[in-house]
Amino acid sequence: MKKLLLVTLLSCAGTAPLWAQAPASTAPAVSAQQGIGRISGVVVDSTSAKPVEFATIALIHTATGKTVDGTVTDDKGRFSLSRVANGSYTLNISFIGYETKNLRQVTVSADDQNVNLNRISLASSQTRLQEVTVVGEKPLIEDKVDRLVYNAEKDITNAGGTAADVMQKVPSVSLDQDGNIQLRGSANVRVLINGKPSTMMAGSVADALKQIPADVIKNVEVITSPGAKYDAEGTAGIINIVTKKNSLQGITGAVTLTGGTRASNGNANLGIKQGKLGVNVNAGVNRFYSKGAMDITQINQADIKDNPNTPQEEGDNPNTSVVEKERRALNNISQLGTSAVDGMFGFGQLGLDYDLNEKNSLAAGIRVNTGQFKMRSHQLSNTTQADQNEGRTLFTTPRQVDQYNLSMKNNNQRLSMDLNLDFTHQFKKPQQELTLLALYSQTDQDNEVNQTRYNLEGGLRSITLNENEGFNEEMTFQADYAHPMPKNTLLEVGAKGILRDVSSKSLYNGIDLNSAFSYDQDVLATYLSYGFNLNKKTQVRFGGRYEYTDVAGDFVNPAQDFTTNYDNFIPNITLAYDLKPNMKLRTTFTQRIQRPQLFYLNPYRQQQGPNLVVFGNPRLDAELTDAYELNYSTFFKTTSLNVSAYMRVTDNAIESVSEVIRDTTFVTFNNIAKNKTYGMSFSGSTKPINAWNINGNVNVYYVELNAPFASNSGLMYNINVSSGYTFGKGLSAQFSGGFNSDRIQLQGKASSFSYHNLAIRKELFEKKGAISLGMDNPFRRAIRFENELAGNNQTTGLPFRTESLVTQYNRGFRLSFEYRFGKMQQQGPPKRRKSIKNDDAKQGDGNGGVQ
Repeated sequence: MKKLLLVTLLSCAGTAPLWAQAPASTAPAVSAQQGIGRISGVVVDSTSAKPVEFATIALIHTATGKTVDGTVTDDKGRFSLSRVANGSYTLNISFIGYETKNLRQVTVSADDQNVNLNRISLASSQTRLQEVTVVGEKPLIEDKVDRLVYNAEKDITNAGGTAADVMQKVPSVSLDQDGNIQLRGSANVRVLINGKPSTMMAGSVADALKQIPADVIKNVEVITSPGAKYDAEGTAGIINIVTKKNSLQGITGAVTLTGGTRASNGNANLGIKQGKLGVNVNAGVNRFYSKGAMDITQINQADIKDNPNTPQEEGDNPNTSVVEKERRALNNISQLGTSAVDGMFGFGQLGLDYDLNEKNSLAAGIRVNTGQFKMRSHQLSNTTQADQNEGRTLFTTPRQVDQYNLSMKNNNQRLSMDLNLDFTHQFKKPQQELTLLALYSQTDQDNEVNQTRYNLEGGLRSITLNENEGFNEEMTFQADYAHPMPKNTLLEVGAKGILRDVSSKSLYNGIDLNSAFSYDQDVLATYLSYGFNLNKKTQVRFGGRYEYTDVAGDFVNPAQDFTTNYDNFIPNITLAYDLKPNMKLRTTFTQRIQRPQLFYLNPYRQQQGPNLVVFGNPRLDAELTDAYELNYSTFFKTTSLNVSAYMRVTDNAIESVSEVIRDTTFVTFNNIAKNKTYGMSFSGSTKPINAWNINGNVNVYYVELNAPFASNSGLMYNINVSSGYTFGKGLSAQFSGGFNSDRIQLQGKASSFSYHNLAIRKELFEKKGAISLGMDNPFRRAIRFENELAGNNQTTGLPFRTESLVTQYNRGFRLSFEYRFGKMQQQGPPKRRKSIKNDDAKQGDGNGGVQ
């Protein structure tokens, strides 16, 4: 039945062009909040009078000098800028091989809303361009209508790093001490790669980010209030990592080599554009190595039987009678040791674009990520115990009851693959477009944990070996149709189907304990979105999305099998008001869903530490969140400012639940909390002088966490800032840094921490090459994290407390060399393409906790 529904939805979307026959307009979807004016024209060669394809059009506000909109010409040299606010503008037209042309005093007014510039001639430049050169300069951070964009390729501190290093500098984004992504303080965020999902993000997002070299990242987009066309999941929003892609006729490429004290890598990219065919290849390998230290103290109360050789079993009655001769004891377990982590990841990507004709195009791609990392730890464990005095709350003097050495090995391997095929048909009417997309994605990840305990005198005490094979597979089909409507409005409809299969098999000391399981999650969806202008200053965009979810769990024991299904209608509405031509006020309401992914579902008991076991819960339900946002943005001269106030209310929230049994902390996940978040974010950029830029972001928020057995609340914040300076003659420098405050959790808090990076870059070989020196935390040898976990065991009702001091030696230096090569004939950015965005699933943080 669900497959029949999917076919029906896709068929409806595919036939949309047959019934949507309203008059055409040229309003792009993302311009719905600008105005009601329109500027159009045709760019031609001044000598041959032939159309100039792919010429860059920039609309510059005369009063502020800031670029407010832009586009490129089509294959007929035509361009159109819609939703332009009233005012005076300069139109900048540029293209490689031609002299740049500026048309001044282009005016849009109430009396003339449609400005047709007719034919615009470009004169050929006298200089023939042979080698790759820099033809434009983007700011580090761009504030666009519906998203913030961090141009990672412009930040020289990223050279030789990974996607994790890049994320630290993205506005409104922060990483916790384990490298897990948070957007405005929430880890409920969907991470996409080139607008498409990947199963490599279904496990640990922190580990996945280490597999993506920073040198292949073009920019990172942050969308905090996604519209109806996006999947309903991703409570805090969407983060889209865009990799570099050649859009130039001819052959171009680059090679980057990095050697460092904490990581070394090599990456290469090659782009070929010949006529209708475009080919892009990225490949790289990354090796990393780090060291750390830990000091963990765990305190818990337990009822101990008189026979010290008989440990208390899980589930024993805490209210044991005196006849059984039990006593209340206070256990104190401390672990002191060192750790080392090293690994190697490989990355490969192939993309193909082919224009069948002027209205139809195909795109296909494959991306492969593979690698492994190893953690080695050596610790001294010491356990003391104190008895409770009879009839009193005080305890006796602690006595040592156990001591041993522990050697721990944790091996992880993963292989991910994504395949996509996209078809786009553009109709005669501008902005009328049909896209059909398909995606297959899979990730195979294996984990092995070996713990060996030794007596202090050297004798072997015990060996524990746990193994797990996890597999995640997704198939996605999507159809989208956009139709221009009268009065500069746009109607968008679409349908989508996601078929997910998750499986897990485990061995404990070589024994199969019948813990294998499979989990199927299928999502069928359809949406409608419509935007229009209420008046000259007010814009409205609204939409709705219907999603049907079918879930089935299959265990070795049939009695544990379960099935369920549910449906949701997700509304979305945005109101925008132009206070002035350079000031905008926007308010948004939407609902979001968060479905659990493999990390939260896998029941495999992963030994993440000598006394820490983390396992998933396959019976988790989805979260539902109401999200509200009020945004103000403005720009003047060389400065831009964005201020947002937001609120999120989540029912049935998935939170980590900890419990101490004997000397081990067990962490799992349950739908047990109601979360409320109230916050404000401030981001801005400025250029005091042409050679100096400053960018910053501050996010302050208050969180309330409430569950039947625990509650917590508090104020948190994170700050990041970056600044770059160009000295001239190819020499530049960049600084970035940030601070994250203590983070409130349901059963404790995570430590605050800070970071800083410096980089110096010198361009070589007439800007075809460069050498960079990067420094990570050069003024501090290590970062110390002081974390707390506290609560009452749900089984016994007795209190527990764990304090950990983790030291990461993260001072590092790296030297990078980059060389660009190739020739080109013209600048030809690819046609605007839609892509699959499976932003509907809650991804794992790899830390045994929901951040």
